[in-house]
Amino acid sequence: HFSPTETSRGNLLREAVVDKNISVTGNTVIDALHLVVNKIKSDASLENSLIEYINTLGYDVNRLNGDRRLVLVTGHRRENFGDGFMNICNALKDLSERYPNVDFLYPMHLNPNVRRPINEVFGNISHGNVFFIEPVEYLYFVYLMTRSYIILTDSGGIQEEAPSLGKP
Repeated sequence: HFSPTETSRGNLLREAVVDKNISVTGNTVIDALHLVVNKIKSDASLENSLIEYINTLGYDVNRLNGDRRLVLVTGHRRENFGDGFMNICNALKDLSERYPNVDFLYPMHLNPNVRRPINEVFGNISHGNVFFIEPVEYLYFVYLMTRSYIILTDSGGIQEEAPSLGKP
């Protein structure tokens, strides 16, 4: 039995799995995430280059000073195509109006089934405190996750990564 954490190991032991048959392996996805986060934190020039690139996409990371918070939004699952994404976009619009001092940043998936509802609800333009940018590579996305207050997503991978960064 390969257990990613000591907690998982404890669960197996409570299920009467013999201790010698359990190996705590860690979680390679989370381990890699923390390697990237540590690299960003330890290299100011790397962090500055990440900020500069994100700024060129249409979101000024420097807005996040003081009380301003970032909600990072992603969506791509085909189960949400159609009404699901329309509901997500309408909810995002409602939240942005209710919380004007919160930025909502949505790196848009390239799939037209994701972009079409954004166009219908927002006109595919950033306005107010809602910012739509093109998709970003992993390093940039990890940086955005570290700067976010909360992450709204339908991505299983991000649902696993966000809590390990202390992000709901």
